[in-house]
Amino acid sequence: MLVRIFLQENLPEEAWQEANKGGCGENLWLELAKIREKEHPTDALKIYKDRIAPKVEETNNQAYEQAVNWIKKVKQLMSQLDKESEFEDYLCELRVNYKIKRNFIKLLDSVKW
Repeated sequence: MLVRIFLQENLPEEAWQEANKGGCGENLWLELAKIREKEHPTDALKIYKDRIAPKVEETNNQAYEQAVNWIKKVKQLMSQLDKESEFEDYLCELRVNYKIKRNFIKLLDSVKW
């Protein structure tokens, strides 16, 4: 609740501190990630990466699409942090870990990384 209040009061740093201290809901984490992308890309990167594996494990096409959208964010943030080679390793790891999820792999293949 405090995280939401801090965000409504335009106090993103306080919201971030409270979320890390007491946690918050999924939508608020994603809102915080979006806010932190520009000035704190490492924080946003962690938020997105932490959500990709559980989303892929949902095993449905809508979840796969959301995971791929977050992977695109991960790529963007890693590029911003000059970690392009780490993104390639991360993408390979995803392909190996989820090779049995054919529709997810097809979605990954459809994106021109």
